[in-house]
Amino acid sequence: MDALLLLAAKVAASACIGMLIGLERSWAHKEAGVRSFAIATLLGTLSWLVSPTLAYVQVGIVLVVLILVNVYAMRNEQPPEITTSLALAAANVLGIVIGMGNFFLAFTSALVVTALLAWKTELITFISKLTVAEIRSTILFGFIAGVIYPLLPNRFIDPWQVLNPRSVWLTVVIVSGLSFVNYVLLRQFGTRGIRYSAILGGLVNSAATVALLGQEVRDDATAVAEAPTNVVLSDLAMILRNCALVVIFSFPQGIRASMSTVIVLVPMMLAAGIVALFDILGGRRSKQKPSHHLEQEAPQQFEQEAPQKRRLESPLELRSVLGFSMLFLSLTVISGLANRLFGTIGFLVIVVVGAVASAASSSVLVGQQLSRGYVAGSPAAIAMFLATLVGLLENVVIFWIVTRMPGPSLRLLLLTAPIVLAGILVVVLVTIFGW
Repeated sequence: MDALLLLAAKVAASACIGMLIGLERSWAHKEAGVRSFAIATLLGTLSWLVSPTLAYVQVGIVLVVLILVNVYAMRNEQPPEITTSLALAAANVLGIVIGMGNFFLAFTSALVVTALLAWKTELITFISKLTVAEIRSTILFGFIAGVIYPLLPNRFIDPWQVLNPRSVWLTVVIVSGLSFVNYVLLRQFGTRGIRYSAILGGLVNSAATVALLGQEVRDDATAVAEAPTNVVLSDLAMILRNCALVVIFSFPQGIRASMSTVIVLVPMMLAAGIVALFDILGGRRSKQKPSHHLEQEAPQQFEQEAPQKRRLESPLELRSVLGFSMLFLSLTVISGLANRLFGTIGFLVIVVVGAVASAASSSVLVGQQLSRGYVAGSPAAIAMFLATLVGLLENVVIFWIVTRMPGPSLRLLLLTAPIVLAGILVVVLVTIFGW
């Protein structure tokens, strides 16, 4: 009975996968639809159940038939259905996978195939916005992740047991990859509003984003009122990124290893969100009674336009990758030695110094020290607060240097104060109660 149920499950799963892909093709008004794809997957499943050799033979026959159909279409001056043919061949192979009993692989692959077919317009739009430099950056990322990383030794190469080349390079790969994803999102969606740009830019590089926001204030006087709020949104994204990096790189020791840092950073994120929300609502109320023309046009223009005169640098450019890798390598070695020679104080000093150049590098460093057991929860929480504090104050200074406007800069400092106070309060509680 169990064998019969398994056979029934394979047939049903095969039909469902074929119908799923075929449904999308029918929706796209293709000749091969629900029935064709369901039959193709069932053919693969049944042929495997009869004989693996028969399954391999029928795959070859299906491929030959699909090629002949497309050749016939081109000879009759009709456009070939290459994508649909490939999808049909994939559905046939997925039927074989179901016959082998690997349901997870089959369903996952079917969802991926369906998504690729359904998101044709979105993918074309996405690709059309990529520049040559970004395509080269993607190739570079593949090189550093797939070629350099496996060649590095996975062991400590120094007598102090501090430097593991593969571990350092893995950090570079992960941080560069996450930053590039955020950068691409900013390039794709950031122009929909300056606030989206502030948040996505803060995930990539908050200091550079604040510089862009300050430049926008200098170029457009209408952006002055909301610029400090947008900087706070960038700060919020920076804190979120720092928290995520600590959790990711301390994860080998479990979530409890990074709990103290999360307890410190989450209230700072909440404080930043509340400050930004209240400032946005207050700004909207103040705009209720200006002239009708300004109310209709200026805010709308402000929401739709993002700073486009200068762009953030791709985090996968060779200079950025090498710069971050050298910075993190230096921080790893110096912090390890400082921790051995001067204890927690030395570690905190190195984290603060590193945060001046890159808060992300200090966050990764804290996460790795937690995962290796070199630092306890409370010192790590203090280190992350100090690194975040440096980032917040650095953004205020950058905004003032770029804009040269004391009023908005002072307002930004006042908006930043509750975030810092929330962090100080939680750090004190963590230190007292040892959370």
